[in-house]
Amino acid sequence: MKQFKEQIKSESGVILMASTMGIFIILSLLAFYLARFAVTEMRTGGYHTMDIKTRNLAMTGLEHGIQSFKLSRSISTFTGSFNTGDYSVSYDTLFNEAGAALPYTNYITLKSKATINDVERNLRLIISTLPEAFCFSYYGKNTGSVTFNESLGAISGDMYHNGNVNTSIVSSGTIYNSTGSGGTQLSSPPLFPDLDITNYESLLSSAASSPGSYQNYALDFNSSDYVLIGGSSDINSGIHSQRTIEAWFRTNNKDSSTRQVIYEEGGGTRGLNIYIQSGYLYIGGWNRRTIQQGESNWTPGTWKQTSSIQSNQWHHVALTLNGGSTVSANALTMYLDGNLITAGNGSQLWGHNPANIGRTRNGSRYHNGTGNGYTFNGKIDEVRIWNIARTPSQIAGKKDTVLNGNETNLTAYYNFQENSGSTANDTQTQSNNDGTISGATWTSGPPLSKMSQSTYTNTTINLSTYSNNQLLKNGDLTLTNVTVNGPGYLAVAGDLTVQSNSIIKKNVTILCSGDLTMTGSQIGNGIRTAAVLYIKGTTSLSSSTINGLVVAKGSTCILSSTNVSGAILNYGSTFTLANNSDITGSVVSNYSVDIQDANSSIMKGSLPPFFGLGIGLDPMVVPGSYLEY
Repeated sequence: MKQFKEQIKSESGVILMASTMGIFIILSLLAFYLARFAVTEMRTGGYHTMDIKTRNLAMTGLEHGIQSFKLSRSISTFTGSFNTGDYSVSYDTLFNEAGAALPYTNYITLKSKATINDVERNLRLIISTLPEAFCFSYYGKNTGSVTFNESLGAISGDMYHNGNVNTSIVSSGTIYNSTGSGGTQLSSPPLFPDLDITNYESLLSSAASSPGSYQNYALDFNSSDYVLIGGSSDINSGIHSQRTIEAWFRTNNKDSSTRQVIYEEGGGTRGLNIYIQSGYLYIGGWNRRTIQQGESNWTPGTWKQTSSIQSNQWHHVALTLNGGSTVSANALTMYLDGNLITAGNGSQLWGHNPANIGRTRNGSRYHNGTGNGYTFNGKIDEVRIWNIARTPSQIAGKKDTVLNGNETNLTAYYNFQENSGSTANDTQTQSNNDGTISGATWTSGPPLSKMSQSTYTNTTINLSTYSNNQLLKNGDLTLTNVTVNGPGYLAVAGDLTVQSNSIIKKNVTILCSGDLTMTGSQIGNGIRTAAVLYIKGTTSLSSSTINGLVVAKGSTCILSSTNVSGAILNYGSTFTLANNSDITGSVVSNYSVDIQDANSSIMKGSLPPFFGLGIGLDPMVVPGSYLEY
């Protein structure tokens, strides 16, 4: 019995030990799983925190994208870094993030992708390039407080009128108004757009201060008359590998056997010149120092000529030099009246004598020998010296334009506008190389058409050829069968008439401080290739096609037999659609609108995107377009 009790006691100890070990194992397993759960929870929490940071970074990208587009309307992709992460912003003008087409051409998908470590977030917004009021087919602020009761024509799409509505003119869409009488009340409508007119008014101010009827002066040379230009590093000292010389001239007798020097720099050893002899216009260059003396041995030199000049007629001549340390082909080039004539061998020039207008120096070189004491018999104007070889398009584009004086690489500019005194002012701004007038008298200069014309007919205007891409007219201007190519601005401080199949191409802004009268013409190429009209006087558009934005700031805006694809922002109390005038896009009016016939209409449609073009109107984020994907 005792042995049995001892056996039970012994086995109880084993059982107790076994039970203890079991509990320990269970507790250990439980602790392991608890620890694993805690680690997993910490990891999940860490990812959650990182996800929030990445999302915030993507939202920073969206904000950056909105501000960038608002500032310049640029749609270039860009990247940034912040908070140990990176983001990239891109724009899609055609599709949303899923590849579906955007409903309007003025809608843009703005996408932002952010990454921090291995966490990525993608966000998007839809931007409209015009303010919220342009979401309606017609928006009337109704400053005149009239009831909208148009009975003719049609409006397709949602409209808003600030006041009562008494019509069923809307064929599709909802009539919204401020009262609920005749429509659905909209208690918080979009505001009338805030137009920034700073750039518009600045351009019109520039036009108003530009030469109105430009009175161009020149110098008349005869016998021993000349203009002496002193020595300078800009013109003759040092080494010059590139040079352009331009001048307007009018000879009294092109057939004279005596050399008539228009311009010359240098002397017997090195130099450039432009002159007339026996019915020919010559340009030339030479550098007679030999290679052993460290120069090019451009001997005897190169002269090119043309007989396409007339006595008593203004012509424009240009010489360009683009040479190196040795003689090379086509380094010396001749232009007449903006046209390339011919080219020949040449090299750079080492230091040489100063320049003269209308006279040669002793021992200078010509196509048929040397000589001295030659002058010019006629008129000279607009002498320009550039330390660059100007291109054919640059020469042709600027020859009729009075320069600002701050053009790149312009080193001397004599426009002879003093009309008195003995100093030929160098009107370029980089340095001062005034000339001294000896004997020459003041006279009228050539008609520089790009500054003085009040009428353009049967021609093409390339705004890129004007300073800062701006054609500025102080006074009235008429365009008849004219094509205006952009990009650029045409600002008129007066009345503007556009007629007879004139075409204003894309990325052109037309500004007019007076009245605009347009007949049988076209503005813009299409909804994505649009133009802008900013008119402070009466706007009258007849039998024309408009692709773009019309800002009518005057009291009256009348459309007759005119189709508009785009937007109209009207400020005046008289706003009329008549004779089958159709607007596809949006109309926003400070007053109401008068639709005068059954065949005129306003239909909601796409608006121009105006990429890269400042129009004075802010873009907007389309409500409800925010998406995380």
